[in-house]
Amino acid sequence: MARADLSDALRGGLLGVAVGEALGLPWAGVSPRTIKRDRLLDEVGPTGAATAAVLAAATGAGAPGGLPDALALGWREPVALARRTAVLHLGFAPVMVADLAAWALAGKPLHHLVADHADDWPPPFHGVAADDRSVLDALMAVLHRHDDPTEGMRAAVRLGGGGTALLAALVGGILGCRRPTAIDRVPWRERVALPDDATLAAAVAGLRGT
Repeated sequence: MARADLSDALRGGLLGVAVGEALGLPWAGVSPRTIKRDRLLDEVGPTGAATAAVLAAATGAGAPGGLPDALALGWREPVALARRTAVLHLGFAPVMVADLAAWALAGKPLHHLVADHADDWPPPFHGVAADDRSVLDALMAVLHRHDDPTEGMRAAVRLGGGGTALLAALVGGILGCRRPTAIDRVPWRERVALPDDATLAAAVAGLRGT
């Protein structure tokens, strides 16, 4: 990937994390049965812990650990062996999130990559629990069915449960770096308290090692 394109992709991923988390936070812990399509955007606005963790990991300011950190590592480290060695001690879910982030940054079509195991990733219709493995299972289910960031984030939030905000942040980050121009068209983007330009620039530079 050309250097300018890499910066655009990373910026799209970082913004995707923010708009995804902002969409999901108001619905965290809510049963999927009570989440209505026409109410999803009602309280979009602030971001939270996932966005802060990804930005900190991008600049090396945060302690390693957790799925947001694995996302940043996947963007930073293109070499699979080095990437997996760095997160293997954290468990299976961080390894997979790091791989998904790296594959998305490389422009690979993720729904094809997970298709061979599609039966292992059914949508969690009773809500997404807040633990890493439950979030990963839901993430794989969403990525198998959606390639557009907006549709993927909406689908993630409609699953409900305690892991909703983190799941939507990961979906936004992964699909946002794969399709950065689509992040500019997210309908609720203008309502989100996005990181400022200086913060985004520092995060992109940190991920690129420049």
